[in-house]
Amino acid sequence: MVPLLRVAYCVLRLAASILVPAACCLFLVACTFPGSVKPTVKIGLSAPFEGLHRDLGYEALQAVRLAVQQRNEAGGVGGSYLVELVALNDVDDPEEAVVQARKMAVDSGVLGVLGGWSPETARLAALEYERLGLAFLAPEADLDVDLVPVPADGVFVAGYQALSGGVPPGPVAAWAYGATNHLLDALDTAARVEGQPTRTSVLAALSQNREH
Repeated sequence: MVPLLRVAYCVLRLAASILVPAACCLFLVACTFPGSVKPTVKIGLSAPFEGLHRDLGYEALQAVRLAVQQRNEAGGVGGSYLVELVALNDVDDPEEAVVQARKMAVDSGVLGVLGGWSPETARLAALEYERLGLAFLAPEADLDVDLVPVPADGVFVAGYQALSGGVPPGPVAAWAYGATNHLLDALDTAARVEGQPTRTSVLAALSQNREH
């Protein structure tokens, strides 16, 4: 019996020598992993991804994606948050744009939205976003009539073409890229002032930027 007890004791010691360090490693991973990933905030894009104006929607999408990608690669907003994009299909229809505005507002992580690709869609959507207390950026010009010059920026053009499969950016992409960076600047300001950006602080930052 004594040899058997001795064998059992040795087995238990061996198991302990393996399991205890493994448990410690798991504990360290559990403690450190969440801190290694930055929290995220979101911006929205309401655009036509089906129907007659779908090309417009996808042109805007690639430009917004590029701006978000560049901002995240530079450290995000406020040095503390990465940015996610939420894209919803409004078919460039005023009533559908209002529906999508309400969906954007339900997601508390969304702090600002770009959209309004025709004058009537922009007008109705803007009223709804104002009611919901959510920042909304829309083109001031009718992009079908008033062309926005494409920035002579090699980084922008090359980055856009990398996402679009070689298609060069047009006026819609130029506006969407600039507007996205404007919104991201507002998120950055809000994050640095308050620590955590909110819809109210983003609206305030956009208002201050317009005044300057």
